[in-house]
Amino acid sequence: MISDKGNAPKNWLFLVAVGIGGLIILGTSGVTFAYGDDNVTVEVSIGQLSEITVSPSIINWSDILPGTAAGTVTVDVQNTGSSNISNMYAYVTTITNETDRPYGSSYAGDYSAGAVVTFRNETTSTYYWAGRVEWNWTESIANTDRSAVDDPVGEGFLRNASAAFYWTIGNGSGSPTLGQCNDSLAQFAIEDDADNGTIESRTPSISGVTRNGGDTNFSYFSITRAGHFLDGTCVAVGWECDKVYFYNFDRRSGAFNGSICSNVNWITAGPMAPNDIEKLTADAWIPKGVPEGTMKPATWTFVVT
Repeated sequence: MISDKGNAPKNWLFLVAVGIGGLIILGTSGVTFAYGDDNVTVEVSIGQLSEITVSPSIINWSDILPGTAAGTVTVDVQNTGSSNISNMYAYVTTITNETDRPYGSSYAGDYSAGAVVTFRNETTSTYYWAGRVEWNWTESIANTDRSAVDDPVGEGFLRNASAAFYWTIGNGSGSPTLGQCNDSLAQFAIEDDADNGTIESRTPSISGVTRNGGDTNFSYFSITRAGHFLDGTCVAVGWECDKVYFYNFDRRSGAFNGSICSNVNWITAGPMAPNDIEKLTADAWIPKGVPEGTMKPATWTFVVT
């Protein structure tokens, strides 16, 4: 039976069906319900953050025999900030760790671990010292020809893992005494050949060695000698003529002003966008003549602009 209920709203149609076992009421409306879409606009503004993250945070080379390389380690420098990194440099605390001449000491802790660290960036196969210091010998070295410099006041050897190279410095003061090696007349000379004890391997040259300037504490030299393993390296000679510091990526300013050297480089070859990684390859070159034990820990610092 179908019935039209007169008292029902005009916009409703009720259908009543009678069946066995009960009453089924079906209803429909004349009103149409629409389900529409709506949107929310999301805007996020990122603030400026200059930040890098270096990993690993600790490098430990253990029980390395003198005269050998420790083995390479990958160091990742990641841009974890929000701004592009245009330039990056690095320095190690060799100068501040090793303030006194350690030669003759039987204690490894008198030597800075930073002085044996070498590394390269992604764009070159050449390893450079993070900050190698060598000290003046207090006794005269035999079989030397130091005529390349004026008023020689210091001499010694630059030692890597497998060889040593004789060097000498002059203060140009007219007096062969220590001091004044930050003067404009200071000179630095180094041998081409690995030392074998003969005068031929102990005749250093100033060829391709240019003094770029100085400050209270150092004279800064650049080496541009084709074929020499130090080609492209910076050398800082202490004002007291007692030590020589070799580096390439140390652009600090202040008591040590590495940027004066014309060879000083940036580590990065180009802008590092946020999340980019610069992969460095580091090694430790252990020279002969270093006492057994643990060297004084050093800090390797990376700085970006």
